[in-house]
Amino acid sequence: MTRADLPASSAPLASLTAANARRIAVVLQCAAMLTVAWAAHRWGALSWPGSAAVAAGALILGYLVSVGWAFLIASTSLGTAIPDDPVWDRIPVPREQRIGMTGFIACWLRECVSVAWMFNVLQPFRAQAAFDAAAIDGARVPVLMVHGYGCNRAVWLPMQRHLAAAGHPIEAIDLMPLLGDIDDYAHDIAAVVARMTHTYGRAPVLLCHSMGGLAARALLRQSTDICPVAHVITLGTPHRGTAMARSGRGRNVRQMAWASAWLRQLAASETPAVRARITSVFSWHDSIVGPAGASWLEGARHVPFSGIGHVSLLCDARVRDAVQTELARIEGKPLPPSA
Repeated sequence: MTRADLPASSAPLASLTAANARRIAVVLQCAAMLTVAWAAHRWGALSWPGSAAVAAGALILGYLVSVGWAFLIASTSLGTAIPDDPVWDRIPVPREQRIGMTGFIACWLRECVSVAWMFNVLQPFRAQAAFDAAAIDGARVPVLMVHGYGCNRAVWLPMQRHLAAAGHPIEAIDLMPLLGDIDDYAHDIAAVVARMTHTYGRAPVLLCHSMGGLAARALLRQSTDICPVAHVITLGTPHRGTAMARSGRGRNVRQMAWASAWLRQLAASETPAVRARITSVFSWHDSIVGPAGASWLEGARHVPFSGIGHVSLLCDARVRDAVQTELARIEGKPLPPSA
């Protein structure tokens, strides 16, 4: 799906793509590094190699601080009121899933690397990269990949090649506008689902990261069919909302606020049969979706992990294996050999 296929929108910055937004961010980061290097050379009397090292250190420190701040908000629900309602309350991290300080530091560092790779390389410069063709005869269930807030299809590049190698036809959608309404995203997804169902002769599985999982649930709510998709697998989706919503912009962010009216209405519209069609794969140590239990959806199937950050869910081998196992379970087939 291209921008030309999308309806006009009154959302702020409606024509701004995630790729262009990330390119702007990369330019600003480079400008900031050059400024730091120049200042270190001009006023710190450092050599240019030394100044470059200082600038690189400042960039790394910036990632450490920003990702660490996200972890802090997600883990403590800083500044977010949690309703006095068991259905929407936080869930304590199970004892067996706790990771300690060493585990947290490793999780934090991996998340910093994942964020840098996804946001500074893949999304700005690989947004139009072709996905791998399905291996064998592509007879396995097709998969439609749906990204999260402020992102684009390139976030799926690390995972899609493994699923394609296992025989799954893979497609992805770019959700536009960036700051739009999640219910509108559901309409766009429905059009791709209908086309894929016609093309492959069977309904696809939706594999969704973060906000994309809420758009998938909105699709199920809007559908007049019993279920227009084979299944929905969500990765780090804020099914109950997220404390980080207070730091974002756009209607979609307001919809993702913890226990928002939109989330409550969505939950109230779902039957047990719909919930049974959803698998929530999540980390107890998500750096964006928190506090704990934010990805828990009563009545759905759950595949929990520990020590994995929000963006890291997209490229972690354990999560990838879990997705492949879940796809095999949905099809009722044995798990295929690893690629």
